[in-house]
Amino acid sequence: MTSCGVPLAGGGTQCLATFLERPNRFVARAQLPDGAVVLAHIADRGRLVETLVPGVTLCLVHRPGAQRATAWQAAAAQRADGSWASLDTLLPNRLVRCLLERQLLPELGVYQQVRREVSMGASRFDFVLEGGPRTVVVEVKSAGRLVGARALVPDAPSVRAVRHVTELAALTRHGMATALVVVAQGEADHVAIDDTIDPQLSVATRVATEVGVRLIGISSRFDTNGLYFKQIVPLLVSI
Repeated sequence: MTSCGVPLAGGGTQCLATFLERPNRFVARAQLPDGAVVLAHIADRGRLVETLVPGVTLCLVHRPGAQRATAWQAAAAQRADGSWASLDTLLPNRLVRCLLERQLLPELGVYQQVRREVSMGASRFDFVLEGGPRTVVVEVKSAGRLVGARALVPDAPSVRAVRHVTELAALTRHGMATALVVVAQGEADHVAIDDTIDPQLSVATRVATEVGVRLIGISSRFDTNGLYFKQIVPLLVSI
């Protein structure tokens, strides 16, 4: 297994806390061990109705800063079986960046340079790989919902994801190489678009594969240390 991983919430001092409520999609109220109640930023905009249940244990990372509304980030929530569910949707992007910079995704061919956050058309894509036979446009999505050995995406309809996939297909029709990479934030034997949640994303992804967009699923190990690459797995267009 290739060793490549990224720390939880970018690294920082951790503290376990009890989840109280989610006043809005950006914030969790949590109680620290000393009884203090704090607000913690949530990077995951999904519904998380199966994850953020009052009373569950959160892993908070202390990340104070002048530009931050809260000094804490809610990075993970503990499941009933003791394992951890990620609340950090930025981790998959960081993990893929690590893999790309180390040339550890041979499925994407040969390249010399990794560019981040590149605008093309009406969208900004996560990575563009240059310096090889073909420029490759790469978009990364996170599958934080695990059902058995299957990782599912999304947990709420995503107009933005549909637009990204549709534009990947358009770029492919114009002769560019493109890839959609979906990272399971946990161990999975495959990743799938949940067409019961977002049928439009499923249809867009199916069309994208038909025109030549490469689909790559990634299984990983997630714990309170961070997210670690395990292996490439199939990415299916529906469940």
